[in-house]
Amino acid sequence: MSPFNSKKILIIKHGSLGDIVFALEPILAIQNKFDHSVIDLVTEEKFVSFFKKIKIFDQFIIDNRIGFFSTLSIITKIIAGKYDLIIDLQNSKRTNFYHFFIKIFSRSRINGSRSFVHDRYIIPPQGKESPTQGLFNQLKLLDINLIDTDFSWLLSDKGNQSVANKEVVLVIPGVSKSGHAKQWPPNKYQQLCSFLESKGYYVCLVGTKHDAKSFQPILDHCKNIINLIDKSPPEIIYTIASKSKLIITNDTGPGHIAALSKVNTLWLALDNSVTKSNLSFRQNSHLILKNKMEDLTVSEVQDYIAKNKLLEKIN
Repeated sequence: MSPFNSKKILIIKHGSLGDIVFALEPILAIQNKFDHSVIDLVTEEKFVSFFKKIKIFDQFIIDNRIGFFSTLSIITKIIAGKYDLIIDLQNSKRTNFYHFFIKIFSRSRINGSRSFVHDRYIIPPQGKESPTQGLFNQLKLLDINLIDTDFSWLLSDKGNQSVANKEVVLVIPGVSKSGHAKQWPPNKYQQLCSFLESKGYYVCLVGTKHDAKSFQPILDHCKNIINLIDKSPPEIIYTIASKSKLIITNDTGPGHIAALSKVNTLWLALDNSVTKSNLSFRQNSHLILKNKMEDLTVSEVQDYIAKNKLLEKIN
């Protein structure tokens, strides 16, 4: 069967959160192209509740990427699914291992960027395209193109209640457990938040428990704080971002969720070609880049906000 006439499709996308955000627009474009097809998803268990909100997937194959026998079980389930088309948006060594067996034991056509696929997109060197652009270039092999994407399904009443009748700046000072080099120092975030507070803005903090050290200086010194630490699933982050005057964030997954809102997003990030391509993809992105995050001063951030007129009360 031609991939363009596929009736049963499997998408593979494990994680992380930031990588899933990069894949959202391609996933929705796939659904738009194959709107009468059955579409299943391979992903990690912790992301299933998020993907269910999109309401396009018929079934989920849980793959937590643990152990050899678990891997064989996933491969068996995929082969048993008798998919017409498999679209690999993860493109990892692990999924390439899947494809080796799938090509032997099934008739599924595979689209991806690894070696054991039928329709292969050759990825250029890092920094030449954003992850989202790369996935759309891969999908062009299936005649799938960028579409206007509506993220209203992410809106939450709880998020609206948290910021009602307030002028809010959303601040995301945390990073992933392995991303400490990407983090602007917490004490500098505290100084910036105190400055924002002095100008009449409320600061909303989102993140997880493991970010506690990042938040503590802000909580100790600022009063106009909306504290959603460990209470901020993706839909809350997106909703609050949509209602905010500005988003200020490190290069981290929650920041990518917030940036979907199309509200101006100020990224404080490391200066390299990969970061530039990943973060400059969206028109609402503003970047302050440094070779070392500790070299970025609070006054530089304040001056950038004023120069680019990102907040009305700061000029």
